[in-house]
Amino acid sequence: MILPIPPIPPVGKIISRPYEGSIPNFKEKNASIERLSKLAHEVNPDYLLFHPIINSIQNVWFLASYSSLWLFGQFMFIIYAMFNAVIREGILIHYFYAVICLIAIFISFFTAPFLTLKQLKTKQSRYHKILLLKNTQQIAYYEHKRKQDPIFHLINYKDITASIRRNEGLVYEVLNLHVISNTTGEPSISINFEDMQLSPYDQWTFIRTYMERPADELPLDPRYAHACPTDISTSLLACADIAQEKKDKGLTGLQHEVTFMGWLRACTVSFLDLAEGNIYQSSANPALHPEVQRRLMWDGEHNPYNILPVTEERKAAFNNQNRKMKIKWYSGIAINVIWFVGSILYVMLVIA
Repeated sequence: MILPIPPIPPVGKIISRPYEGSIPNFKEKNASIERLSKLAHEVNPDYLLFHPIINSIQNVWFLASYSSLWLFGQFMFIIYAMFNAVIREGILIHYFYAVICLIAIFISFFTAPFLTLKQLKTKQSRYHKILLLKNTQQIAYYEHKRKQDPIFHLINYKDITASIRRNEGLVYEVLNLHVISNTTGEPSISINFEDMQLSPYDQWTFIRTYMERPADELPLDPRYAHACPTDISTSLLACADIAQEKKDKGLTGLQHEVTFMGWLRACTVSFLDLAEGNIYQSSANPALHPEVQRRLMWDGEHNPYNILPVTEERKAAFNNQNRKMKIKWYSGIAINVIWFVGSILYVMLVIA
């Protein structure tokens, strides 16, 4: 589903600025390191890349879209039966009611899946990837606006002010980074991370550690923290496989192996993994911008960070040439289609 562009966040509770005092310890160390390791798709001496994440609100939207498609297919036959009954009665007012019901059902149950399918085709992003440039002490990202090309931003890390925004009516806090104007006191640039599953204090600690400390002080879990440059991937299935692996340790590993549990997940919740893979592909990567490229110095060898390199199997998957991975996802999607068609046939039999 094409989700709305996140609003520009206001300045919340200010916690600190770069190089301002000591860096605190993680509040929830194990859980935070695991979560942050999943979000870090590229990390090296030059830059660390945070992918946009699917939060719980987005999950609700995607599940609503998926459910709407199922209901739409089943209600088509209920509508068919209703029209047959109306035609037999031949009462004009019943025709009018039937048309109103048809329009309401069509709008209610077809709009969401239509927008989702459109997003899979157009890959129009609503979220941004955050690139932390360690050598030059800068932050790069693309700002996305409706019906406009993404706007590239490259800002100085030392100008950042971090704040915590607590959503009204909901018990969660998120991290926002701002560049506040000295003249007006208002934020001229704001970056909203919107990660509801991670303590914003831990996220800011992680960012400060990467930007301000030696490599061996940045905690990363190698079970999750392996290079996943999904921007260069031509395969939605490869990106969905990474989304699956980042959520469930031990399903597919680094080799894109077809395990029973990995296949079972592809058969059940493949829609959400494909949606997240689509977000990976849809967000413009600031690491590919010429202004960033000319600042890079690392030669690609001897990464000092605790992160595993891209395997040959994953490279093949990125290029849509990994046969095992394609079999897993195609069969999983086929099972979903069988369930969908089977549910419609069942409704037809009930009506008949």
